[in-house]
Amino acid sequence: MNLYDYGQGSVWENIYVCKREGYKTSVTDYHEHDFYEVNLILSGNVKILLDDCFEECCENRIVLTRPNTPHYVTCRSDTLYSRIYLLFTEDFVSDFLPDWESLSRVLGDSGAVVALSPSHTAKIRQIIEEIERQKSELGKKLLVYYLLVQITELKENEHVTREKKTSYLMKAIAYIEENYSEHIVAEDLAKKLYVGRTTLMTEFKRQIGCTLNDYLTDCRLKNAVKLLADGETVERTAEKCGFSDSSGLTRAFKRKYHCAPKQYLKKSF
Repeated sequence: MNLYDYGQGSVWENIYVCKREGYKTSVTDYHEHDFYEVNLILSGNVKILLDDCFEECCENRIVLTRPNTPHYVTCRSDTLYSRIYLLFTEDFVSDFLPDWESLSRVLGDSGAVVALSPSHTAKIRQIIEEIERQKSELGKKLLVYYLLVQITELKENEHVTREKKTSYLMKAIAYIEENYSEHIVAEDLAKKLYVGRTTLMTEFKRQIGCTLNDYLTDCRLKNAVKLLADGETVERTAEKCGFSDSSGLTRAFKRKYHCAPKQYLKKSF
């Protein structure tokens, strides 16, 4: 079984198609998972962050990730963000698809982004929707193979210059994810990364889409939710997640979720 949190949580086996639209993303941090993802962006002003590239776009993009590839897609709240995406496991395809190792290169070592024309977007969407409708497992596998062949051809014909994301931002994110329970100050983090504080703050906001402090708070809240759901007290959760005290945790919850921790758990679990 694979568990992927879409806000409410969904359980699936081997292959899954989902459609979403709204004015915010369902995953709110830089993350990875243990399955393949083909994410077709239909609309929205988005920022796409992969391990080695950064792109801002409006629509007609495919974001491809293989298992354990860090990635993050953020969207502006003033434009409807619409997408359809396909998830599938290694076991579902590797023993069936001809030359899977070669075909999977389209997903890149650190993920990949493919720009599409509106007509190509419509075609890729049609294939993904047909995968969803297909009842036969063999039929689904054949359609996944066809989809990846189509994407490979589109990627080979693509000519897009993408901005490389500076390595210190990746290190900053990794440091926050590993040390969120500690007292983290931008100036100290900048020194660890051998970069100026202003540069770190400015580029973090521009390329990641939020301030460094907001990302740190979101990371702490994400882990706080997990601890509280497992039965940990608010006081111990605040201590383990880097908040000054339980009041600090409660204030952060109210700013982000507009309710206290216990109320949030009742609504979400």
